[in-house]
Amino acid sequence: MFNQVAIVGLGLIGGSMGLALHKAKAAKRIVGHDLGRGVSDRARKSGAIDESFDSLADAVRGADLVILATPVGPMRTLLQNLATVLTPGTIVTDVASTKSQVISWAEEFLPANVAFVGGHPMAGKELSGVEAADADLFCNCIYCLTPTAKTRPDSISKVVALVEAIGARLRFLDPSEHDGEVAGVSHLPFLASIALMDTAANDPTWGDAALLASTGFRDTTRLAAGSPEMYRDICLTNGASIVRWLDQYVDNLSALRDRIAMHDKSLSEDFARVQQLRQEWQSNQNEK
Repeated sequence: MFNQVAIVGLGLIGGSMGLALHKAKAAKRIVGHDLGRGVSDRARKSGAIDESFDSLADAVRGADLVILATPVGPMRTLLQNLATVLTPGTIVTDVASTKSQVISWAEEFLPANVAFVGGHPMAGKELSGVEAADADLFCNCIYCLTPTAKTRPDSISKVVALVEAIGARLRFLDPSEHDGEVAGVSHLPFLASIALMDTAANDPTWGDAALLASTGFRDTTRLAAGSPEMYRDICLTNGASIVRWLDQYVDNLSALRDRIAMHDKSLSEDFARVQQLRQEWQSNQNEK
């Protein structure tokens, strides 16, 4: 059990983390800090945290674990600000969607008497804010930890305990390996969703076509409703991996376009092959 956990950033993930830790009775006290007006108070009233602090220094003082649950964009400045106010021996972890850049900042700015363990729960909703927080959000989800050669084993063990307490399934990855994989299965999907929504809505027929759009269009464009700032920051901190996946995706779309233009009847064979791949993946998901 942790004596005091400080959560910096009390949106969907930070709020859910507080609720999950309370539900698991994994922390004696959970405090929080968020720059958003009224966010900390709402998090306290929802039961995500026990006490809120306007000052970052006050929030993290005396904490044995600090969870950074902000978007990746503000993380550099946040780590700089934390460097002078953390209690020696504190363990810091994050939940950002990209890891290599965040870990580089942590190693640059945090003092030697503070440990950092990169983390990323593969969980979320299209909804945002502490109002959407859910104590069961992390149950059975993959939770990536990305320690490096500089990460102390004892600090890894403490964050492993956090992951297990909230009911997630642990996976260790090298930071660059993590960024390469999530670029394909997390970042590419929201870019595809954005491109589809933008393409359809900017066509001259959209006014009428929108009336015909149903569940397929709704489901495929769901991610386009996500946070623009979060998506921007992901692209800025994981650009090389995302571009590699985008190149492959564009090549696939271009090949499909050419085969459709040529009335290639063998398309059904490829569609059947990909259908099988999707069914196998879904079957594996259902068994977890």
